[in-house]
Amino acid sequence: MSTFRFSPYSVATITPFRQDDTIDERGIHHMVQYYAEQQVPALLVGGSTGEQHSLSLEERILLYQRTRQAAPAEIPLYAGVAAIRTRDAVRLATEAEKAGHAAIMLGFPPYVRPSQREAALYVEAVCSAASLPVMLYNNPVRTGFNLEPQTLIALARRFPQIKAVKEAGNPDVVKGVTEELGEDFQVLSGIDATIAQYFAKGYNSLTSVAGSLFPKEMKEIVTLLSSGQQVEASLKLAIVQPKLELLGSIGWVRVIRHHLAAEGIIAGGFREPLTPLTPEEEAAVRTVLQ
Repeated sequence: MSTFRFSPYSVATITPFRQDDTIDERGIHHMVQYYAEQQVPALLVGGSTGEQHSLSLEERILLYQRTRQAAPAEIPLYAGVAAIRTRDAVRLATEAEKAGHAAIMLGFPPYVRPSQREAALYVEAVCSAASLPVMLYNNPVRTGFNLEPQTLIALARRFPQIKAVKEAGNPDVVKGVTEELGEDFQVLSGIDATIAQYFAKGYNSLTSVAGSLFPKEMKEIVTLLSSGQQVEASLKLAIVQPKLELLGSIGWVRVIRHHLAAEGIIAGGFREPLTPLTPEEEAAVRTVLQ
């Protein structure tokens, strides 16, 4: 585990549903095949894009299992295991390990707004229960909780399996964190549109949402950024930027679900309160993707 590194480019997957609101197991298989054909190097399963907090524990475990069964052995899977209750996060982490996932992404409990001490105890419980490499996920806009840099640094020093942080809070803390933890500690972003700016701030990896629709384009951009070709990457990102902004304004999960269903890859059910695209949104998406 000491040499483990998260892929610089991975794609965050949706969770396919059937029209009756159950998980589309056949769709999982076809979706993973699609990503393999697009040469996506790694997949993030059951994160925010996968609507993790709308899923029961049993559904999330089923998602881990079916995705691993469908994915080629060479594609590492990272399981999102955030939960409101610590014991649920522990169970999800251990089940992801049993299912054969390569690592976990541990987000913080939404809405309850734990203290830094409580958040550290939550991380400690998960790290003590599972041996998988860990990416902590700090997303204060969605959770109402911000992981302070000093808490992150203390946790990473205490638990060597914490290999990375996905930082969706203040990007300006990143350089200070990496100075403390060293260049082997990874910092990931989940925002495609700003990835070139974020690499300049010290980020070095992307869990891409747009990669579901632009897998090769986003992979090329990250490859350029990883090799220090900032100008070239920024130029290529500028080409897709208007598309990313439009699709993001409609809602990435809704757009991805619509597109994969239109291609016959998944069944196309939605889990409320999310809804299918309106006719006007469908027309806009069709224009962008053509």
